[in-house]
Amino acid sequence: MVRMRKSGLGILLLLLIAVGLGFWIYPNIDQLKALPYTKETSLSYLSRASAGPNGSLDVIGDSRQEIIRIGDKGEMKEQLLQSLDSGARHDYTDIATAADGTMYVLDTVLDGYGLYVQEERIIQYLPGDSTGKTLYTFKGNGTNKRVGQIKGLQVSGDSVYFYVDEESRITLQRIPAAGGGPEQLLNFDMPKDRYMSEIVGYEPGEIYYSSKRGAIFKVEKDGGSKLVYPLETMDRTRKNFPERLLLHENGRLYFVDRLLNAVTSMKAADSSNLRTEIDETVLAELAPDAENLEIMDVAIDAGGGLKMALDDRILSISADKTNTEAITSLIYNRSSIWMGWLTWSAAALFIIAMALIVRLIYIYWLNRRISLFFKQIFAIVPILVIAMVLLSNFIYDSFSSRMEEEMRRQLSLLARNGQNIINGDQLNRLTSPRDYMNEDYQAVSKKMNFLFESEDAATRKGLYSTLYKYENGEMFIMMDDDDGVNMYKPFQLEEADQQVVKTGEIVSGRWEDGTGKWLYAIGPIYDSTGKLVGIYETGRDMNVLYQANQTIYNSVMRNIGYISIGVIVLVLAVTYYLLSSLRKLRRSVMEMANGNWDVKVHIRAQDEVGDLGEQFNRMAHHIRTYIKDITSFSEASHRFVPQQFFKYLGKKGITDIHLGDQVQQNMAVMVANIRSFNQLSKQLTPKQNFDFMNSFLKRFSPFVRKEEGLISKYLGAGFMALFPARSDDALRAAVAIRRELPSFNDSLQAAGHSPVDMGMAIHKGPLMLGIVGEEQRMEGNVISDDVNITATLERMSDTIGASILVTRTFFDQLRSPERFRHRMLGRVRIDGKDEPLELVDVFEGDSDSVRALKERTKAMFERGITLCQEGRFFDARETFIEVIKVNRFDKAAKLYFYLCDEYYQRGAVEGWNGTLAV
Repeated sequence: MVRMRKSGLGILLLLLIAVGLGFWIYPNIDQLKALPYTKETSLSYLSRASAGPNGSLDVIGDSRQEIIRIGDKGEMKEQLLQSLDSGARHDYTDIATAADGTMYVLDTVLDGYGLYVQEERIIQYLPGDSTGKTLYTFKGNGTNKRVGQIKGLQVSGDSVYFYVDEESRITLQRIPAAGGGPEQLLNFDMPKDRYMSEIVGYEPGEIYYSSKRGAIFKVEKDGGSKLVYPLETMDRTRKNFPERLLLHENGRLYFVDRLLNAVTSMKAADSSNLRTEIDETVLAELAPDAENLEIMDVAIDAGGGLKMALDDRILSISADKTNTEAITSLIYNRSSIWMGWLTWSAAALFIIAMALIVRLIYIYWLNRRISLFFKQIFAIVPILVIAMVLLSNFIYDSFSSRMEEEMRRQLSLLARNGQNIINGDQLNRLTSPRDYMNEDYQAVSKKMNFLFESEDAATRKGLYSTLYKYENGEMFIMMDDDDGVNMYKPFQLEEADQQVVKTGEIVSGRWEDGTGKWLYAIGPIYDSTGKLVGIYETGRDMNVLYQANQTIYNSVMRNIGYISIGVIVLVLAVTYYLLSSLRKLRRSVMEMANGNWDVKVHIRAQDEVGDLGEQFNRMAHHIRTYIKDITSFSEASHRFVPQQFFKYLGKKGITDIHLGDQVQQNMAVMVANIRSFNQLSKQLTPKQNFDFMNSFLKRFSPFVRKEEGLISKYLGAGFMALFPARSDDALRAAVAIRRELPSFNDSLQAAGHSPVDMGMAIHKGPLMLGIVGEEQRMEGNVISDDVNITATLERMSDTIGASILVTRTFFDQLRSPERFRHRMLGRVRIDGKDEPLELVDVFEGDSDSVRALKERTKAMFERGITLCQEGRFFDARETFIEVIKVNRFDKAAKLYFYLCDEYYQRGAVEGWNGTLAV
């Protein structure tokens, strides 16, 4: 009783600990997205940037879900994450930074599908404060899409300035940084047929705004608007759409020319001295590996240097343009690293606490002397619950795939209807942003909205639409369900777009970004002459599908729950009745255990329980002995002969094996050996040699089994493995072994031993798998000339400088060879073979430095081989010299260099057929 009470208190204590840890983990769950030892994080989906104090830069990233303050040395100083809000999505859409480092952020609250703006909030974040203080809230009209009515967020001194865009009327307001109500400073009316895009400045006579029609206007002191860009004297048109306006204290107005993807500036006062600060050519030089060079935002630091935010990096250029820097990842600060370790430690303790609770309940309690009936309750209920969850998930997956396919068909139908409803001639007449909201634009827009008309027009339930214009081989966004996307924005053609342009077919698919997962369909738009003039895209947020599936899932779970409760009650009632015979047997056995040897077990039931009452003792003894012997024998046989060996011979087990059993299979053969093992072996005692080899095989053998391979033979310093299924399995296993080798060497060095290297070779061909020996001593073996070739290649791998050496015949049988970084080694002659073999160096598993060098010289190396095989020895020799200059450890390049040099000096030997002898 005392022990039972202690176990109950232990469960209660562990439960309290688990609950406390859960409350700690939940608000910090974002820390679990990265491993605790991770010291860097990549930038992604950047949208806005603002220069901060002391050379820092505040950026909005992760698809408007986070704000990061980047220090002058590229370190992460602060990170703000959007809070979770059920039924709504929050986006950071604008940011302004004060001189003391205080950030003022525009938090835009969208509907559950992330489309319509519900509310806008201006939030103040003091340095080091992650909670923030809401200074102002604006409800809006609920019709704006993704970007609201608050624009031009700016901070100066102790005041925060912003504009409220009410289409025809623009109002400048100011709120104190310390808090308080807004003060209206001025307002002006937008001229007819002019629509606000962005606005900057707050002093009368120094306010500039861009219109949706691709022009910049200055707001005069009397409230009138004056065109300042583009002027007739400028080499610019309305297609050079200005975005991301920035009015600097030096009197210049900076903006991004969206057509040219360039940073442009001019004197704000008189629109003179228009110049391109940074163009796309410079961007390509600064970010050669960037997938997208689109400038998302521009900021200017205190020294006049430009800070440009691309999609995944920050580019910095000094004022004199002599110093440049690209930041693609940030270093975590010490507090973030400690928080990560604390959160991961809390998660580990939470798992341990839950495991101990389960152990106490299902091991300690169930092992005590309690009724079998209650033990069955503990066993049946979890099984039924697990079965319920599995069944619900099966139904969910089935319905999810069907509904996704149905959704894809609906989107394809909408895309097809788009080409029938949208007038291609009207789209063709839209030639620049100047045509925004003209008669043709409104007609096309009305037709696009017609596709989404429903009973609930205010909520599209995740549907979006985008219209592109195809012009001179380029695509431009004309209309989009994002008020922040301007007309005639260049759009890079994707593979799906090119397919539509070439074939005119409806193409559907799915894509994913930081905002979620989406299904889409695109179709062509033609004019009256049959010429393709645009592409119409429509899609749906996958959350709609998930919500529909979740409704079905909840219904199924609820119904299965009711059924499960009924089944549990019925099963327990029947079990209680059937256990009555066992209860009688239990009482008789307990009497016998108490010394009553004359007791007789009498059970009326004519079933297994009755037989158990008569034969229990003898049967139990024989069964225990039999099971113990069979289990021991089976486990022992499995350790000596792999189960796969029996399978391929068509045998059930070792007892069915006979001398001469054999089968022919076409398999991939892998030979792996420790290089220079003899030198290491001499330094070890016999016991240390055995311990070393066992630890080596224990470490790397699981990689073979994981890829459905079997180890046919243990060699003195390695093993030979067979892969009967797919060729890719052998290469994946080899790459995994190579990647594990550095960790193994670390453990060797920790034990005081020198690190080792491995040579690996893979070939594929027919082989005989069978039993050899004699009646008193048999073993499984593999016989094939291809096995000997593989072993020879493994010995050759060190000479030729390849960690994984494979034949071209094997490599050509891979399903996805492009997944493994490799280079061709040409034809190589080996001893014992009349015909040369074409070999491939797979360096996917090499260290980062070796892999980078080989990848960098791959094209040059393979070109040198081609020149050598063509007999152009001088050119080949010079090519291999260039390879060696980059990678002086390239053994293969050196071999070819010596061969080409010799043949260039003395001429090729008679009968030379373009092979390398190793």
